[in-house]
Amino acid sequence: MLCMKKQDDDFITYNDTKYNLQGIESLAWKKLVNGSVKKKNGFRTMCVGTIDENNAAALRIVVNRKVDEVQKTIFFHTDNRSRKYNDLIKDNRISLLFYDARQRVQIVAKAYATMHTTNELANDRWKATSPQARLGYMANEPPNTKSDQLTLGYEGRFATTKPTDDESNLFEKNFSVVACTVYELEFLYLDFHGNRKASFYYKNNVLVDGNWAVP
Repeated sequence: MLCMKKQDDDFITYNDTKYNLQGIESLAWKKLVNGSVKKKNGFRTMCVGTIDENNAAALRIVVNRKVDEVQKTIFFHTDNRSRKYNDLIKDNRISLLFYDARQRVQIVAKAYATMHTTNELANDRWKATSPQARLGYMANEPPNTKSDQLTLGYEGRFATTKPTDDESNLFEKNFSVVACTVYELEFLYLDFHGNRKASFYYKNNVLVDGNWAVP
């Protein structure tokens, strides 16, 4: 059961609009959705954190490819030979950090990741990728493989010539979609007059609680 009514009288003024706690939760998801569809939006990229084989935090930047506000799920693409993919196979907990300096907003999501490889979702997303984006999956060796010389990983001719569909489709097997189902979300608004923060919690894709928090 949602437990936020007692705090509905409090609000954050953002861009001259007042948002109560539930309004902030809705605003956060709208910003994430905008990031997934607008290439120049600050929420277009995110830093994702996994737990590596040494139980240490591993961080990298990925592209926010799609956001399902109803299902509370955020999607990105990865090479299934990569370290982050292997990290998530072993422990599917993942943290997602978004920050837009222009909007002065930081959003942090904690989620459980599900990998989609060689299935309908992965195939649909592969078909939607550009030839240039497919180069990231056309390396002959897995990402992070040591090399005796500076290398692109894929054939040198593709540095100046885009691969054809036939050429790139040979590497679709390396492509995966990661679906991150959010169970906790933090919204931080950085304001000269005082920062504001709110936290939200989800169960089975449904918002169950939320609260204001000390920034």
